[in-house]
Amino acid sequence: MRSIVLAFLLLSARGGVAALAAWLVCRALRRAHAPSRLLCWLWLAVGLRFVLPRGIPLKLPRPESAPLAAAADTVQELGELPLLPPAPAAAAAAAPLPWYARLTPWHALAAVWLVGVLVLAVRGAVGYLKLKRCVALACKTPDGCYGGACVPTPFTLGFVRPRVYLPDSLQGPVRQAVLLHERTHIRRRDPLVKPLFYSVVCLHWFNPLAWLALRAFEHDMEAACDEAAVQGCTLAERSTYCESLLHFAMQGRPIRTPGSLAFGQGSVKERIVHLLHYRRLGAGALALCAVAVGVSVTACMVRPQVEASHAAPEPPAATAETAEPTPTPAPTETPAAMPAATLPTLRDAANSPRFVCPVQYKYISRFATENSHRGDDLCAAEGTEIYAAADGVVLAAQEHYSWGNFVEIDHGTDADGLRWVTLYAHMQKCIVQPGQTVTAGQVIGYLGHTGNTTGNACHFEMQVNGTLVEPRYFTAYTGSDAAELTQEKADEILAEAVRNASSDQVTAADGAAALSGVELFTLPVAPPPQVSCYDPENGHPGIDFAAEEGAEVYAVADGIVTTADYDAEKGNYVVLDHGGGLETEYQHLKSSLVSAGQSVVQCQVLGYVGSTGNSTGPHLHFEARQDSAPADLTGTALLAE
Repeated sequence: MRSIVLAFLLLSARGGVAALAAWLVCRALRRAHAPSRLLCWLWLAVGLRFVLPRGIPLKLPRPESAPLAAAADTVQELGELPLLPPAPAAAAAAAPLPWYARLTPWHALAAVWLVGVLVLAVRGAVGYLKLKRCVALACKTPDGCYGGACVPTPFTLGFVRPRVYLPDSLQGPVRQAVLLHERTHIRRRDPLVKPLFYSVVCLHWFNPLAWLALRAFEHDMEAACDEAAVQGCTLAERSTYCESLLHFAMQGRPIRTPGSLAFGQGSVKERIVHLLHYRRLGAGALALCAVAVGVSVTACMVRPQVEASHAAPEPPAATAETAEPTPTPAPTETPAAMPAATLPTLRDAANSPRFVCPVQYKYISRFATENSHRGDDLCAAEGTEIYAAADGVVLAAQEHYSWGNFVEIDHGTDADGLRWVTLYAHMQKCIVQPGQTVTAGQVIGYLGHTGNTTGNACHFEMQVNGTLVEPRYFTAYTGSDAAELTQEKADEILAEAVRNASSDQVTAADGAAALSGVELFTLPVAPPPQVSCYDPENGHPGIDFAAEEGAEVYAVADGIVTTADYDAEKGNYVVLDHGGGLETEYQHLKSSLVSAGQSVVQCQVLGYVGSTGNSTGPHLHFEARQDSAPADLTGTALLAE
């Protein structure tokens, strides 16, 4: 639903831009006394632009700037209506959720839009039926019109077989001029075109530029018929015609019902001034105006397309320091057929293999840096297949409030004993199960925008012994998106991974030694996957556990409650003192069941999982501190592997 709403908003924005441009062009052409019938064609093109998602393709050069190129690709992608991929036969059938559990804010926006469309449609239909009922007793006159006491002002009513209604008091040359005006409407199919244009505006009722286009179209449509009515008339006859305009405009509120064309509607002052100064253009000036309108109509129907990214640049010339640079492997058209990639070798960077690129992406929004963005966002159309980067075993395949539908794969240990893990988030759907063995290039899900994301992308993370690394050094990305893994960079990653494996920070076993006989910490919630690692250097000195709201939160060991309070950042939280300088903290609770000074035992319920404080969804944020310093309790004694 999100993609459909965004695609429709983009369609409306494109139509609005076309309407604004057409309005400026029409102002210039009116000053040049261009025939109004030409301007009507321009407004019809604008109306089509509001309803046609496709247009005339126009290839544009790709911007040199990477951010501009990424923005252009995003706009082009949003313009394409999403196509849902067929569900694979091997996918396990999931229990359907109730309809109210699948509702999102995008469904609410769609509902508001639909209500607006229905209100305007009903309003137009009711107005048409009322007007038709009012003139039901009108009688046919010798000149083929309909008149009577029930007809207050000249107008045309009907769609397929429109009728002209004229008051009985309208006689003489003025009647002939008005009749010519209305019959010009019928000849130009205005009684059918105007309701169709109104229907387009109903679909885009929230866009003020759509209403501007409708009013401008009505103005030029009436002006075109006025020009046809006074063509060949003397100045005196024009004056009489203008007096009729003024007379019927003063009769009361003009008729604006869709399906009717009232003689006195629109800006009477502008129509009179236009008629008094109207003159026919010469052949040359008329041709120039026609060319200007033709170019404008073509511009309205154009659909810009950014050229695809260029081929990867040639590698620089070899130097003494880089005599044999490692070439960047190029992904094939069918990653599923690629041979299984072995794990990277950090001790031999020059010959280190690369993982399979998990997505045939259009562009990469940003790499993993030190700005809290933990991986790469591989952007592509919704429904694009996502592949396993290497052989491995699925650790997790489920939904998370931030990652959406995600899959985590354990690829085992390399020759140096380092464990490699990859994660794929924001999937539309994952088609593997925890414990399932996968091979490199195997489809594990489809790209989407679930969870905390702003567009269609696969968030791709990579860890070595729990240390986040930039995937561009180890993945077969296209061209310059991949980075050369130098031995210096590999040594830096290797040193960090070794430090992480034998960290001098407190582990669960160290904490247990200070707890008089406690040999094992228990999990603070019922066994979920670990969804956010301990990372104090990036401002996250704890672990986030995915759990449903209301799930029980347990004490990981015996202790005393030192704090049970509320904080704007932590929400409802509890702090336990386990002795030996070791404390644990449980944040974002829906409610707590303990109070300060209370003694608790291991596995005792402290409260319930919630989303209080600075939180984006139900989860438990768990922290540990040794002598007031952040402590790492992610060892085997707490999170047994």
